[in-house]
Amino acid sequence: MLKRIVLVGLAIALMVPLGLAAIWLWGEAAAPAAAQTEDEPAYSPNQTITVVGNGKASVAPDIARVTVGVEILAPTVAEAVEENETTMAAVLVALRAAGIADRDIQTTNYNITLERYGEPIPRPVDAAGQEEAGQQTPNYNYRFSNMVTVTIRDLDAVAEVVDAVVEAGANNIWGVSFTVEDMSEAQAAARGDAVEDARARAEALAELSGVTLGPVMSISEVVGANQPVYAMAERAALDAGGSISPGELEVGYQVQVTYFIEP
Repeated sequence: MLKRIVLVGLAIALMVPLGLAAIWLWGEAAAPAAAQTEDEPAYSPNQTITVVGNGKASVAPDIARVTVGVEILAPTVAEAVEENETTMAAVLVALRAAGIADRDIQTTNYNITLERYGEPIPRPVDAAGQEEAGQQTPNYNYRFSNMVTVTIRDLDAVAEVVDAVVEAGANNIWGVSFTVEDMSEAQAAARGDAVEDARARAEALAELSGVTLGPVMSISEVVGANQPVYAMAERAALDAGGSISPGELEVGYQVQVTYFIEP
C-alpha cells in the first residue's frame, strides 16, 4: 500500500513540470504574433477626413443626333394620317438617300390628338327659326405628329441631312445634338482625375489640421454627377446658311472618398 502511494505521488510530480514546460513553450510561440498585432496602427472610424473629388475630360463628338418629323392638322383622322404618312415617306426616302442606315432611324413620337377651338358652329336656321338639316360644322381638328430620331455618323454631312429632310417636307426639327458613341475612355480619364483631386484635397485638409493622412476607408461615386456636360459651343446652331458646329463634349466625374487619420 505504501509503494502505490509513492508511485502515484511521483507521477503527479513529473506531470506538473511537464505541464509548465508546455505552457511556457506555447507562450513563446504566440509572443511574435501578439507583438505584430500591437505594432499595427489602430485606425478609428471617428477620426477621418471626407472629401469630394472632381474630374473632367474633353472629347470630340463622333456622332450627331437630330429629331425630325411631320406634323399635320386636318379636320378628320383619315385626312391627317394620309397626308402625314405621304410626307413622312418622302422624308425617309431623303434620309436613306443621304446615307442614313435604317438602324440609325428610330421612331420617337407617333401621336394623334384632338384639338377643339372656339364654340360649336350652329347649323343654319330657316325662315321658321328651325335648324336646317345637315351635319353641324365641327369645331375641332386632329393633329398628327410623327417624329424620328436620326443618328448621323458623318459629322460633315449633318447640315446636308437636315437640308434634305426639310426639302422633303419635314416641318418639325427638334435641334441637333452631338455626343460620343462610346464614353468609356473619356469616363475613365475623368474618374482618374477625380480620385487624384480627392487625394490632393484630403492632404491639404490634413496639413491644415496638423494631422497625417492615412489609407482610404471608403470610396464611392457621386450619383447623378457623372454625366456629360454640354457646352454652348457643343449645342449645334442652325443659321441661315445651314452651318453646324460640333464643338467639344466635356465629361464630368465626382467621387466621395473617406480617409483615415493616422493615430
